[in-house]
Amino acid sequence: MVNKGTGLTPLEMAKSLTKDVEKAWEDGSFLKNVSPVTQKLLKYWFFDVFCDMRHINFHKGQKRAILNIIYLHEVLKTKNVKDLYLSTVAELLQEMDLEDLSKEKYQHPIYAVKMATGTGKTWVLNAILIWQYLNAKYTKKKC
Repeated sequence: MVNKGTGLTPLEMAKSLTKDVEKAWEDGSFLKNVSPVTQKLLKYWFFDVFCDMRHINFHKGQKRAILNIIYLHEVLKTKNVKDLYLSTVAELLQEMDLEDLSKEKYQHPIYAVKMATGTGKTWVLNAILIWQYLNAKYTKKKC
């Protein structure tokens, strides 16, 4: 049965995405597919050698959110919500009305992180802003 709208697809897609991101992080392919600026930033934020020097670090849920957003943008190169859905697992798309993805609400760029109250969304948003700023400032654009 095909659902109108996204139905449970976002939840299933998030699980699938997280699994892919964790695999890419563990096998090192994640860092190979991001900008040099992002590589340095992620190493500083998440590698033990740096984390051991600090008293405060991102917790597991925050790390997952940061990595998922960066993976979507730099590795999968999704430009909008529609791209995100189309880059997901084919089985999930079979449960959706694909015409629904043509609606305007799926055409705009978006970063969405669903985190419970008190889990540090502000820290995640700060990290994403820093990541975007440093890449904009130090990454040479190809014309």
